[in-house]
Amino acid sequence: MISIAICTYNNAKKLAVALESLRHLLCPAELSYEILVIDNNSRDETKDVVQRYQELGGPVLRYVFEPAQGLSHARNRALQEAQGEIVAYLDDDVHVDPGWLTAVAGAFAAHAAAIVGGKSYLIYPGPRPWWLSEESEFLLSKMDYGDQVLLDTDKELYGLNFSVRKDLALQAGGFDPAFGRLGSSSLRSGEEADLMQRVRARGGRAVYEPRAVVGHIVSEERLRIRWFLRRAFAPGVDPQTVRTSQAAVHLLRCCGSVLRTAARGEIRFAVLFGKSLFAVAALRHLLESLRKKQME
Repeated sequence: MISIAICTYNNAKKLAVALESLRHLLCPAELSYEILVIDNNSRDETKDVVQRYQELGGPVLRYVFEPAQGLSHARNRALQEAQGEIVAYLDDDVHVDPGWLTAVAGAFAAHAAAIVGGKSYLIYPGPRPWWLSEESEFLLSKMDYGDQVLLDTDKELYGLNFSVRKDLALQAGGFDPAFGRLGSSSLRSGEEADLMQRVRARGGRAVYEPRAVVGHIVSEERLRIRWFLRRAFAPGVDPQTVRTSQAAVHLLRCCGSVLRTAARGEIRFAVLFGKSLFAVAALRHLLESLRKKQME
């Protein structure tokens, strides 16, 4: 059995799109599933949306209220509530491909996986902004590592399409509340990457399954330069082995790449902006490294 968990906060309209797409899932005869909606202190019509879909019938759909603010708290609540051996996390702003569930279940069965992540594409409200390059779309959770299954991968698997064996996630300590979104005020991330590191350290296998596909619905408020700068500078999971000197060298290289691009006469703003985002992220890594050094 698989427990599909959607953690949500004040996003009722897009939650309805996600739940509607789940009504069209293809499910193998030998598999059963439930849907959990973890409401993390929403003040909109989230509960009403869930009740409306409960009345339509179909698979088990449960509403759970989690008062501790933060995405990691909501995801840990899903681990506690789930009746399935596998907890498959989806964001509340995705459109799920009908074959997604079959692909996720197949990857766990075929590869003895502990974690399975899939492909995600972007659904824009209109044309992609002229200033946004394809290389920067990963900040909107676009993920495509190709069309081949990757076994025992150490590549990042994004939380909008992230499934894990419940027992192994609990043994690893669940999601760390130090990471993950906190309401609408914080863009911090990396809770799934942190859990993946701990699960893999215990011998768990992470698998990328390209047939497990979801579309990520991009909101208008994210299509602003200011949002991308905030997102690039937001806290995440940093490798513990990175020294301050390494972080400083990485920042200098990123800045140098921006300057070389400009010196070559590259006037496309999207290219310069993309390289600048990497420099902003490198600056955050350096500052975080300095902060950790001061705390030692």
